[in-house]
Amino acid sequence: MHFDTRLFIIIIINLTSYFSQDSDDQSYLSLIEFNRGGSLTNLILSSPHGGFLGANLTSKNTGKKSRNNEILITTLQQLPIAGCYNDTLERCVYTIQDCLKSYKNELSYRADARCVTNRSSTLSMYLLTKAISEVFASHYRPHTILNKLTRQYVDPAEDLLLGTFLIESATRTYIDYHRLIAMAKEAIRPPSRGLLIEFIFHRNSQTIQLGYGYDPLHSSIAGKPIQSTMNELISRSGPSVILGNNSFGHFLRLNGFKYVIPLEQSQQQRQIGYRLSTYSTRTHADQRFNAILFSYPIERLRTNSIKLEAIRIAKSIEQFIQTNNIKLLSSSSSSFLLSVNVIIYLLLQSFTILYIYFIH
Repeated sequence: MHFDTRLFIIIIINLTSYFSQDSDDQSYLSLIEFNRGGSLTNLILSSPHGGFLGANLTSKNTGKKSRNNEILITTLQQLPIAGCYNDTLERCVYTIQDCLKSYKNELSYRADARCVTNRSSTLSMYLLTKAISEVFASHYRPHTILNKLTRQYVDPAEDLLLGTFLIESATRTYIDYHRLIAMAKEAIRPPSRGLLIEFIFHRNSQTIQLGYGYDPLHSSIAGKPIQSTMNELISRSGPSVILGNNSFGHFLRLNGFKYVIPLEQSQQQRQIGYRLSTYSTRTHADQRFNAILFSYPIERLRTNSIKLEAIRIAKSIEQFIQTNNIKLLSSSSSSFLLSVNVIIYLLLQSFTILYIYFIH
């Protein structure tokens, strides 16, 4: 199709510039925060929608100067609020060029209500993902990839067209996000298995929603493992890693999260629509890496502290990894959480007022 060639060219141009950087983990204008994990980790945590930068943002393009030796300033361009509908393709398209319409020799952007995209972000998801990482002991601390730019400027969880509209600043940031995930995967050496968990948020319930690429409540897990972002685990352990006592949802419930999808089997839960995966989790899942989408109910932060939520989630991750034999580089069977700090913090929770966090 006509945009495929342009897409290929843009990726090649950007990748060439990225791999020639002085530091591999340096991102465009430092808009993607990359924290290297511990030497014994096999866990990657990412946050595409925790952005808090963007409004009236101008960033110094470090390392590049004009002919007059002046530091260049880059102004970020916002994404359109919607794509446009292509009648020939019978679907929405998400490039600036495709959505321009000529009227009296003037070009204007032709958006369509059918193609509106979600542009909401919240700093809380950046803070929560980072707090989860910090619960782990240093040698087992996960690699973290955190987008600091709001979704008004880039959405790295979607495909390239929808997430960037092929705007240069958005495309550079977008590819950095996925490049750094790929770097984190490379740092976890074979034959170790790895786990990627991408944290997004929703506001429509108090229920944690886990995505595996398809709906296990309405599909045959045994018959469609290749469609899952948990293909490696399903092939070894069967469907109990998604629906059963070995599942991530099971351990989340054990650690204080009452409602998790998929886990509840009631008809009411079956009727609730939820995100099955993101482009990110589908793209980065492979035969060595399992990937889970973790959609967090942001309203919980009105009555639960980020630190306590992080401890509960980290403990659930640890139990899930150990139960399902997602092998670490070390053969040590000891817990890799900061157990003493966790216990102290939980005791303090019994004697102090619970902090209330309001969403931004």
